[in-house]
Amino acid sequence: MAERLSSSQGDLKDNYRTVVVGSGYGGAVTAARLAEHGQPVCLLERGREFPVGTFPDTLGNLAHNVRGSKKPLGMFDYYLMRDIDVLKGCGLGGGSLVNAGVAIRPDPEVFADPRWPRRYRELAASGEIWKYYQKAETMLAAKQHPRGLQLTKVQKIKEVADTLRDGRFGLMNICVNFDVDGRNHVGVEQKPCIDCGDCITGCNVGAKNTLYMNYLPYARQRGAEIFTQVEVRRIAAAPGGGYTVTWRHNRDDRLGEERTLSARNVVLSAGTLGSTEILLRSVRERGLTASSKLGFGFSGNGDYLGLAYNSPQRINVLGYGNHPDSPRAKVKPGPTIVSGIQYDRSQPVGQRLTLQDFTAFPSGLVNTFRHTLGGLAALGTHPHLGVGEWLAKLWRVAKDQVFWTPDGAANHSLVYLVMALDSSCGSMQLGDDDKLTVVWDDVLEDPVYEKAKDALLVHARTLGATFAQLGRPNIWTRKDNLVTAHPLGGCHVGDDADRGVVDTAGRVFDGQGGVHHGLYVVDGSLVPMALGVNPLNTISALAEHIVEGMLAALR
Repeated sequence: MAERLSSSQGDLKDNYRTVVVGSGYGGAVTAARLAEHGQPVCLLERGREFPVGTFPDTLGNLAHNVRGSKKPLGMFDYYLMRDIDVLKGCGLGGGSLVNAGVAIRPDPEVFADPRWPRRYRELAASGEIWKYYQKAETMLAAKQHPRGLQLTKVQKIKEVADTLRDGRFGLMNICVNFDVDGRNHVGVEQKPCIDCGDCITGCNVGAKNTLYMNYLPYARQRGAEIFTQVEVRRIAAAPGGGYTVTWRHNRDDRLGEERTLSARNVVLSAGTLGSTEILLRSVRERGLTASSKLGFGFSGNGDYLGLAYNSPQRINVLGYGNHPDSPRAKVKPGPTIVSGIQYDRSQPVGQRLTLQDFTAFPSGLVNTFRHTLGGLAALGTHPHLGVGEWLAKLWRVAKDQVFWTPDGAANHSLVYLVMALDSSCGSMQLGDDDKLTVVWDDVLEDPVYEKAKDALLVHARTLGATFAQLGRPNIWTRKDNLVTAHPLGGCHVGDDADRGVVDTAGRVFDGQGGVHHGLYVVDGSLVPMALGVNPLNTISALAEHIVEGMLAALR
């Protein structure tokens, strides 16, 4: 895309009708639909804009894009927590820039859970809720990989699926373009996927259907103003109505000075951690009133990452990025996630698992994985092998240490993502150091993770591979920390302030029997429990539903 979507920071005004904070799925959908119906809207994104071709694809550039206080515009925002770590994206397009783009619907039974308010249970029971999913799926152009069954990693997943009596294998609907070579349905130039494997570090081909390819340009075309590098810190109710928004303009190497603007309506779509943090800070420092449930009900969506390392079988998982002329392009791993298995379909929804192939290795990290996975796997669960087989495994590891080769151990490995219904009992707190943390003391005791591990052990044994959990060593628990890229909750929707932080229209409860009119939350923090599947589809569908009512209220 030649034309940038964001405007110069100098054009940011002091007063707006509606300000949307964040450009992930909730914010992009909201801004697009408001602008579509002629509503003046300003979208503020704390990260920077990444036009196609500018995503980092070397180890040095990837490291430089890890966000921190001295690198506030880094694309990868990693929260190291005591109990569970969180990875999220930072940039125009939010998490869509760094996710696998899987647009899957949760089981209908998820919405029957009493943690959902009555309105959403009724929408699901009647089937009406699925029309919002369809609306989002159409805009995101989600579809299956037309050549997915030809990918080796998919075939290896299916081998295990064929042995299951109560599982369902299938190709995932993913937000990746396979056919458009030119302008897409909103007029943005795209290229077809080349199976390069760089989905989660930024698609330099222009094939991934991030929000930068659909909802965001659609919003801009219809008059929405978009500003990047603008981090919202807190909000306060203004004496004459509306809200005062405190923000700062961050640079590559430093945080900016705080300033304010006014808005009649504010939509917080800064993500599960971002929106919760803004509200917690606003309550503590600006006296904003809110439900006592604020910050509670955090879920990692049951995310569990596992590695089947160094199988005798070549699996083809090494990414090569937008370098189709490179010798490395002879290995075509495909998009990050292409297929999956849904386990225990006849069991109650709380006992089901969703497993997906979470490989390819992005091109900028291939060398790192080649050199380090062997050490990680040394502590894993090993298969029973003969002397000759062990020597062959060691030879593949040795090859990886010397040079890139499709015959090394890394290219004989598979990473899996499992999702399940965890207990959703974490809480987010803002410490005295002004840093957000997730507190969830017994998260590792949740039985869903043992079940996930057991499922992955079967996959590793089928491949003749070593199994290892992928996580971060935790000095407190002496176990590997869980890592989630799908944080949910904290501002969860509820029938009233005793059961939620926002109402079914997305309006923030004032904790005093009413709502803050004109103050909304629309993102993953709304979701009151784990979904057991990738959440982008549900977040987008909820946004499509909420913005319908918002439009009526803003007229």
